[in-house]
Amino acid sequence: MNADANKIRNVVLRSLSAVGAVREAEFYANLFKSRDAARFALIVLDPRCLKNPLLESLISNIRILSDLGLSPILLVGALDEDRTSVRFQSQRLYKELESVSVRAAKLNTASYGLIPEIESKARRGRIPILELTEQGERYGLSMLAKKLRPSKIIFLQPSGGINRHGRRVPIIDIDDPSNFIDVDQLTPGQTRFLAHAKELSAHLEHETVYVIASPLNLLAELFTVKGSGTLLRPAAEVLVYDDIMNVDRKRLTTSIEEAFGRYLKPNFWHQPIRTIFVEKDFRGGAFVTVMEDMPYLSKFWVTQEARGEGLARDIWLKLCQVEDKFFWRSRRNNPFNEWYMRECDGMQVNGDWRVFWQGIPMRSLSHAIFAASHAPEDFLPQNSPTQGTLL
Repeated sequence: MNADANKIRNVVLRSLSAVGAVREAEFYANLFKSRDAARFALIVLDPRCLKNPLLESLISNIRILSDLGLSPILLVGALDEDRTSVRFQSQRLYKELESVSVRAAKLNTASYGLIPEIESKARRGRIPILELTEQGERYGLSMLAKKLRPSKIIFLQPSGGINRHGRRVPIIDIDDPSNFIDVDQLTPGQTRFLAHAKELSAHLEHETVYVIASPLNLLAELFTVKGSGTLLRPAAEVLVYDDIMNVDRKRLTTSIEEAFGRYLKPNFWHQPIRTIFVEKDFRGGAFVTVMEDMPYLSKFWVTQEARGEGLARDIWLKLCQVEDKFFWRSRRNNPFNEWYMRECDGMQVNGDWRVFWQGIPMRSLSHAIFAASHAPEDFLPQNSPTQGTLL
């Protein structure tokens, strides 16, 4: 990267501090940049997002992404079957991007050699604008998702996500959305987005994240762990083991150390193991040992790349299905403590630690609190734990 490009990148990253920590934004910018250009994100546009003030926000955000060297693919026509209207939308989008010096390329999804052309444009820093004017599986969203294998498909619409009782619903299990929302209250666009996501997740061989967001909060969705819209996804597959010999210990160790940003002590795996929970691709998990003859949650983690996908919830639900009682500790300043407070039966501060418990009988609490507060560190020493440590 030359000096001018690096300067632009630093300015853009600092501007992202408005939606999240600069370190967080830089992590995601580097992650996205390391992937194939055409796999960054496929953005499916509701036609209402192409009217001001939403259009102005969209153009501004796309310019920031372009300055970071990222090329999202913009799809118009997925929610509009009027060919003339779709062509007008793509032309307007193209002109607006060109007006702020963002290089774009307008393509029709029925074009011959579409996928290689999209990939070529994205690698050269152009923003592909795709017109979906022909109906059928050969030309639509399913085809694009299968061929391009995007890391994230974002459905942009004015609402910016799905709300329940006036509050944003951050995550929905697309296999059983009624556990999270009243499906009868969804808008027609949200219903179609939900159907698209469910169909795609069932048929695609690669993992893709599906999100409903707004042009107003697109950057917060992309560059922060919490996101800003509604994540649509099937529940993660969490595997359960009671013997470390049945798990790839090297991958498990790497996953834990990447999540905490610290190295485990060499004797970490010598302690008595009760249960190991791990997401099938080792992107997160939980590790339960025995302390004071009670289950002790020694580690609960999600790797940085997977944060914001709701994976912690899936691991926690599996943990609670298997273990009906356990206790754990967390540093007093851990930002995840608010989440723990919602899940625990009780909590007590002791020194540098907060000790939480679930299902532990009253007669055993004092022993659990003392043991957790005085348990030795599992990680090798360093100046300070990495920001974002979960436990």
